[in-house]
Amino acid sequence: MNLSTTQATPFMYLRRSMQGSVVTPGDAGFDEARQAWHLGADQRPAAVAFPENASDVVAVVQYARALGFRVAPQGTGHNAPPLGDLSRTILLKTSRMRGVQVDPTRRRARAEAGVLWQEVVEPAAAYGLSALHGSSPDVGVVGYSLGGGIGWQVRLHGLAASSVTAAELVTADGEHIRVDANTEPELFWALRGGGATSAS
Repeated sequence: MNLSTTQATPFMYLRRSMQGSVVTPGDAGFDEARQAWHLGADQRPAAVAFPENASDVVAVVQYARALGFRVAPQGTGHNAPPLGDLSRTILLKTSRMRGVQVDPTRRRARAEAGVLWQEVVEPAAAYGLSALHGSSPDVGVVGYSLGGGIGWQVRLHGLAASSVTAAELVTADGEHIRVDANTEPELFWALRGGGATSAS
């Protein structure tokens, strides 16, 4: 990546590297793009990226690394204020990554990064299954689960984090990996809250 060219034409290289879109200050729709669910957060990032898939996320992370920018992933923005100053940050909104697959035989769901709980509950219910969701249908599966996940069935089935069997993620160096109890177990442990265990 030619940094001098990239800096002269902000985010041009990133736009060409991904299927999704990038919105920057001055672009039409920037105010809408930077808005979080939590309206008390006045987010003003250097850019807002809307990846369509994991390859787009890799492109965002690699671009940010090259420029020395931070990447702040965001599903819905329910917990946006702690992100702090976003002036040298690419806000990575996962709202276009909405794929859901329910395996009724194994009683498992696979959800992409931007999926909301209501998008898992409905297909699961079609098989007579119930998801370990919380009280609000418009909360993201990823943020809820990695934050612990205290829902209606917590006393019976434990935290939602305890039921996470695997995760795909993009590391800080831009590598797309899959982690579970056998592959990168320490990272998997950390993702699930650094100690979440199965309910007994």
